[in-house]
Amino acid sequence: MGINSINLIDLVKRFLERVNQHDVEKIMTMYTEDVTFEVVGYSKVAGKQQVKIIFENYSGKQQVKKHHEFQVSVNSNFKFLNGQSEGNTVHCQISQHDDTLDAKGFSGRSKSSCIFTFKDGLIQSVAVEIPPDYVEQNSKIAKTLIPWLTEKYPNEYARMFMPDGRFIYNRENGRDVVPLLRKWSEEQKTDD
Repeated sequence: MGINSINLIDLVKRFLERVNQHDVEKIMTMYTEDVTFEVVGYSKVAGKQQVKIIFENYSGKQQVKKHHEFQVSVNSNFKFLNGQSEGNTVHCQISQHDDTLDAKGFSGRSKSSCIFTFKDGLIQSVAVEIPPDYVEQNSKIAKTLIPWLTEKYPNEYARMFMPDGRFIYNRENGRDVVPLLRKWSEEQKTDD
């Protein structure tokens, strides 16, 4: 018996439940070995300083696992809003909230469009489209955050970012980025 459309939506909801439980090992059992995870529209160069805001795209379970370890570290919580399935895919809207959003001063939840593609009952690919206003807001933040971080916390910056400016999504950086974002945010408030 094949997977029908209702089952695929149920699989996405079960996946999000596991993500919200922060159990990385259970999350990983829902992926194929060659899974790909892509964030569409989140590569942007901000301002004259060429600050790169890039969300890494991942290929393979080990890379995707590091992304989920980051999400656990920043206390991510996802909510399925709506969706429909066709063939082996689910197109849906998902909202997210996490400690990085709080630390940056974002109110509410971030909403994204997602496409989950399945193979043999497992997630083979995830494509997430970040709304342009969220990308723009992060770009504005990066214009002051990145210079602040490189000046005040150069060792942390060197550990958290690739030489080309890409943030490294892993458990350790998830744990360390939120307190730094909070310090930056507090300083921004006192400067205003």
